[in-house]
Amino acid sequence: MQESWNTPILLDNHNYTPLTRTPWAGRKVSALFKEHLFPAEVSKPVGESWEFSCDPSFPSKLLGQDMSLSSLVASNPEEFLGATAGGKGFCEILIKLLSADQPLSVQVHPSDGDVDLMPQECGKPESWLVLDADPGCGLYLGFLKPLSRDELRAAFLSGEDVSDLLNFVPVKEGDYFEISPGVPHAIGPGVCLLEPQRIVFGQSGKTYRMWDWGRKYNSDGVLDMERGQGRELHLDAALKLVDPMTQVGDEFVSSTRRIPVTKVVDSGVTVKSFPSNPYYQVHVFEFCAGGRLEFTVEGGYGAFTSLMGEVVSPEKLRIPIGQSAFFPAGCYPLNLSAENPSTASLVIPAHTRLSF
Repeated sequence: MQESWNTPILLDNHNYTPLTRTPWAGRKVSALFKEHLFPAEVSKPVGESWEFSCDPSFPSKLLGQDMSLSSLVASNPEEFLGATAGGKGFCEILIKLLSADQPLSVQVHPSDGDVDLMPQECGKPESWLVLDADPGCGLYLGFLKPLSRDELRAAFLSGEDVSDLLNFVPVKEGDYFEISPGVPHAIGPGVCLLEPQRIVFGQSGKTYRMWDWGRKYNSDGVLDMERGQGRELHLDAALKLVDPMTQVGDEFVSSTRRIPVTKVVDSGVTVKSFPSNPYYQVHVFEFCAGGRLEFTVEGGYGAFTSLMGEVVSPEKLRIPIGQSAFFPAGCYPLNLSAENPSTASLVIPAHTRLSF
């Protein structure tokens, strides 16, 4: 058991969801981010790795310990989360690494209080930071041409391939999109993302699926078009949220795209700060060889994920690629360094501030 909580806290690095939840899973998470940690699993399909989670479905545990992150935080919320976030007593940030070999279902997330939500369900605001994309691969955001809701409903129920109604967006590493409630979306094959989300204590973020490409799966989450079953769809609930007359083309994509503010700080470190949404803000640290960075999250905590190379804390705590860590409020100011070129993300609660 760690005796002091004023230093970064490493989290378990093998918190994968089963294929029954992610039958579209790809291999980029295991090959690009976890190979050195789990070399025998380099070809394993992993749809989602929950890197930082207080969600009871797949909670993060402290590395090498049985204690969950949520239990640790609950023992002294203000000490761990800071004055800004501690009053809620719970980490509302969820961080996933996501990889797809097949397109995800065409879906939309509701806002909190949506009339079709069950009592233990909530809205699901999320963001996408593209970490890797094969040439020509991308995302689906909105529709290619204006449609009425009735036309869209009839198309999705027709049993035909309606992918030509969807707006395909080629992407590259570093692209960032805000997937607010009401945004119709799907992740395409060959794409790997960092996906921050907001979660609510005791509730589950809801996804309404509109169309799942006509696929059928067996009970193990393996494609089986002859004997399998299609996944549950929520077309009527989803159609209340989307506007297929206006969520169209490049103009709609531009409304979801976010551009970072880039700042060179300290010695050999560039920080890219994406605009905050109402729940969290994403920062990317890019270290040159020998780069050093001292920073503070004023009033809050941080969810940190190493995306390339390795960063080191003053206590010689090494955070290699594919490893995530909890930066409690008491660990600041924090100094990080990198012996070789390295990249990491830091997600902090909204209404806190990253300062150097």
